[in-house]
Amino acid sequence: MALIKNRMKFKLTYIFIFALIVSCKQNNLDVVTDFKSNKISEYYEYLEPSVENSINENWVKQDSLFLSELKGILKKDEKDILKIFKIDEKDRKTKLGFGYEQIESSMGKGYVSIFYNLILKEGQVASYEFTPQLPKNKYLTERYIEFYSGIFKIENNTIHNRYFNIEEMENPIQNLDTDIALNENLKFLMTPFAGTRYGFSGGYGGSIFTNRAIFMKEYKSLTPEVCQILMNSKNSGTRLMAIEYYMKNKSDFKNQELINNWIDKVYSESPTIETLEGCFVMRRKSKQLVSEYVKRKN
Repeated sequence: MALIKNRMKFKLTYIFIFALIVSCKQNNLDVVTDFKSNKISEYYEYLEPSVENSINENWVKQDSLFLSELKGILKKDEKDILKIFKIDEKDRKTKLGFGYEQIESSMGKGYVSIFYNLILKEGQVASYEFTPQLPKNKYLTERYIEFYSGIFKIENNTIHNRYFNIEEMENPIQNLDTDIALNENLKFLMTPFAGTRYGFSGGYGGSIFTNRAIFMKEYKSLTPEVCQILMNSKNSGTRLMAIEYYMKNKSDFKNQELINNWIDKVYSESPTIETLEGCFVMRRKSKQLVSEYVKRKN
């Protein structure tokens, strides 16, 4: 995927709270974030070779073999990843509605893990996001950059996330009769990779959800037409934020009967939604939670 020009780069520390985790955990990665797409990548710096005591070469070998095998699979068929990541029916899936499911987890062998955000449609791989990790021992950086070559895009001391079929995730569920083109922020917000929880903040330090941060950034420029596109997102959290916007700005919308029917469909497809209350992952009734946020001030 081509790197978006004129990137606005700034360092953040994000919290990766995956579906299997029910408590807060600080992520030690430094990341570079482009808010035009919010695709998170890891920034690294080379160090001059020095004493390499305490390096476990067996761990390095395990990582090398795993990444080499992954590279081979991706060259043959990008969808054929379930076996190498040991993804099966026992993995905890988040139902996104409309036939889509999400699995967030990681696979690690030695020093590093690859975090994956996998989207299934009726049991088949529809799309995914891979987030790389570098070893904490920076004397291994150069070796691991070589291991990752061919899997991740690497440039300007940055390893970029890898996406498969993200364009399909940017499309609305229904074929909407509109010529409106979404900007890069909103296209990413349409995808499950922007975060599928609904709410505002939580986790370590009360960090604002990524999808909420993008929504807030674009809030003043939203129109009824754009809102209806977001209501048709494959991202369950985005759909609810769009419903929240609609409920707060009903007088701006003309086709309210059609919209209300679609909202009923959204609630029936996603009757509950994952959110954070403090550090704890909770599932709440979608309609009730949206009602609570509608009552809040912007």
